[in-house]
Amino acid sequence: MADVLAVHGIFAHRSSRDEMHDTWSAALVEGLRNVRFDGADELTMECAFYGHLYNDGKAGDAWQYAIGDLKPGAEEDLLVALAESVEDPADEEPGKAGYAPQSVQWAIRVLQSRKFFGGTAAGAIGFVKQVARYLRDDDFRTAVLAEFSAAMESRPRVVLAHSLGSVVAYDWLRSHEASSVTTLVTLGSPLGLRPVLREIHPFIDACPAPWPPGIGTWVNVAAKEDVVASVKELHGLFAGEIQDLPAANSRGAAHDVTTYLKNVHTARSVKVALD
Repeated sequence: MADVLAVHGIFAHRSSRDEMHDTWSAALVEGLRNVRFDGADELTMECAFYGHLYNDGKAGDAWQYAIGDLKPGAEEDLLVALAESVEDPADEEPGKAGYAPQSVQWAIRVLQSRKFFGGTAAGAIGFVKQVARYLRDDDFRTAVLAEFSAAMESRPRVVLAHSLGSVVAYDWLRSHEASSVTTLVTLGSPLGLRPVLREIHPFIDACPAPWPPGIGTWVNVAAKEDVVASVKELHGLFAGEIQDLPAANSRGAAHDVTTYLKNVHTARSVKVALD
């Protein structure tokens, strides 16, 4: 059995299961020690690792994407939604449309100017492509959820999900009765972004998204600097009560998972679940 099931997010295609386990465990244990959790040093963690599934010729050592690689629909909508979360489209004249819609060109400029995703267009495009691939590629999504199912066999008590991993965790938990897990903790989650939420719950404009059965406590930690978690409060979007807690990460580590894992809200939430 595992205490915690950890689910990673974007940009893990050059990582490994062992590297994820060591990095996440060290950061979380540090946070748990800070809140004086007696079981910190005995913490056990199972990783739902799917980064290797991106290594099929569609991701390289460095992003090579250009703006023309964006596909209409989920990819373009997500990119624009991210930019709109940090800057009003009316604040800047988009300019002439070339090989992409004006809104997309504007979004790229905003995200680059704010240094998100490494300050490069390729990084921003790589992010939306990884997210959209999970949402739109049925075979890929099935493979990722199969990895989550395998990890759940460790019967964890807490699911700790970062970034796209929060989408994966919710997607699985909403359609399965999790017999061991009672607490879900999401970190830097894009679940509040309409282009994401619409893909997993097309009726979001008419009714809240379903609550994951078996989950008694859902804590969502979002940093004010984190553009991926630009919708800071998930409560009200789902048919249940979510504890939305703020974090203040440095700009350079706005979406960094280790920063989130050391956060006092994360540590306290895990401590309460495991005590």
